[in-house]
Amino acid sequence: MDVTTLPEDHQDIGKFLPRQFKETQLFELVICDGQVLRTHTRDPYREPREPTRLKTVQLALGLEHMKPGGTMLVLFHKLESWDTACYIRRFSEFSSVRLFKPRVGHATRSSFYMVASNVQSQHPKARLAVKKWKEVWRAATFGSEEEFMEAFCNAGLSAEKLLDEVGSELVSHGREIWPVQAQALARASVIKGQGTSAATGELTSARR
Repeated sequence: MDVTTLPEDHQDIGKFLPRQFKETQLFELVICDGQVLRTHTRDPYREPREPTRLKTVQLALGLEHMKPGGTMLVLFHKLESWDTACYIRRFSEFSSVRLFKPRVGHATRSSFYMVASNVQSQHPKARLAVKKWKEVWRAATFGSEEEFMEAFCNAGLSAEKLLDEVGSELVSHGREIWPVQAQALARASVIKGQGTSAATGELTSARR
C-alpha cells in the first residue's frame, strides 16, 4: 500500500504485514468479497473506519495486480449509497460492469456482486483509482478524522455530479438487483405473518 515507515506510536504497529505480492505477480481473476463482521475482534478505535480500510485495500491490491483484460468480482452493499455508487462508477471507466445478486444467502440483504470484465488495469483511470484508494486506506489507518474524511470525500464525485454523470446508469444497474431483494422481502413478510398468525391461533386455542 506504498507505506515505507510506520508511526512508532501506532496501536497496531506490530500487526502490519510486509509486502505480500511481488510487483510482477498478475492475475486474470480477482475476488474481493471480504467484509467486516460483527464477530471480528478489533479495538474500538478501528470500528468506524474498518469497512473502508478493508474495501480499499482489496480494491487497490486487486486492481494493481490484475492482468489487462482480466475479471474482478467484488462484494458491495447498498447500490444507492454514495460510496458504493462511486466505486462502481470508477470501474465503469476502465471495464465492463454488470451487477449480480444471488438468490441464496443474499436475497433479503442489501449485498450484491459487481462483475467487472475486460478490466484495463493499466488504463490511466485505473491507475488513478488505485492511487486514490491507497490514499484513503492510509488516511483511514494512520490519519486524523479530518484527514480521513478529506481523503474519503476526494476519492469520489460529489453526490450532485455523480447523479448528473451516471444517475440513469445506476438506476439501470439497480433494476438488475432490487427486484430480487423486493420479492424476497415480500415472501419473508408473508412467511413471518403466517407464522405469527399460526402461533396466535395455537395460543388462543390453548387458552380456551
